Amino acid sequence: CSIAVQEERKYPMTSLTSRSGTAFKLNFEPFPRPNGPLSCAYVPWDSELFGFPFYELKCADADPELLSRHLGGGLDSLSRDHACLVLARLPPEHTRITGILARYGFYPVETMLDFDLVLARLNIILKHDHEQYGFRRATPDDLPAVGDIACGAFAADRFHMDPNIPSDKADQRYACWVENSFRTQDQVFVLEETNPSRIIGFIQCRDLAPRVVDVCLGAVRRDIQKSGAGVQMYQQLFLDYRARGYQKAVTHVSINNLSGVKLTLRYGFTISNAMLCMHWFRPAGMTAKQ
Repeated sequence: CSIAVQEERKYPMTSLTSRSGTAFKLNFEPFPRPNGPLSCAYVPWDSELFGFPFYELKCADADPELLSRHLGGGLDSLSRDHACLVLARLPPEHTRITGILARYGFYPVETMLDFDLVLARLNIILKHDHEQYGFRRATPDDLPAVGDIACGAFAADRFHMDPNIPSDKADQRYACWVENSFRTQDQVFVLEETNPSRIIGFIQCRDLAPRVVDVCLGAVRRDIQKSGAGVQMYQQLFLDYRARGYQKAVTHVSINNLSGVKLTLRYGFTISNAMLCMHWFRPAGMTAKQ
């Protein structure tokens, strides 16, 4: 079970880094260059990992007429020497913009739901803890086990759902994510099985505001999903934060992960926002599709 898959849109400076450890921030520039009415940013961390250019297009608030007039030229201006991928995020109700994007070859890969919960209203799902599990703060020695779980637990995110993206690289992206979380000393917790002793799950969190925790990423090992271990892990996390005086938790779940959506609702979370993610992919040597 994995209920949290946080994209880097809220934490561009710290969510992912290059292999050299350098943190990146998206730098949006006019699109098409040099002074087009749209804006687009090169995504260095994904470009480095996947081996071809990744971009993010800002279009949620674009004028539909300008988008329709300039999008094709902007996409054609991207280098054809390599394959490339462009991400667009927009509210699902922006159907006119969605239609324009689809006309130029964008396709939906994911809709992310934002959830929030007042911790005083947490629904207790498990009345008794499974005694074979222990929940604690992660230590640096836990990184190999956590990275291994992250590398194999996710399958419903936009990277794994896109057939144009190698699944092994998508796995590696999450391993890089948790490695960076340990490096930047984010709040990482692990679920540990006592017999035999092994780490079977993890959750990464950040403080979003005073007494507000953002549950960014988490999962249990794929071979024990649907065993109840994930339910206990998240419940213990929310209870611990509530005991420490936190008032609110937020998290983010893809609708591709329906079991995660259902579990989040069972805890008492409510949906606060939705964001549609669309990809545009061009193999090397091809032009934009209209």
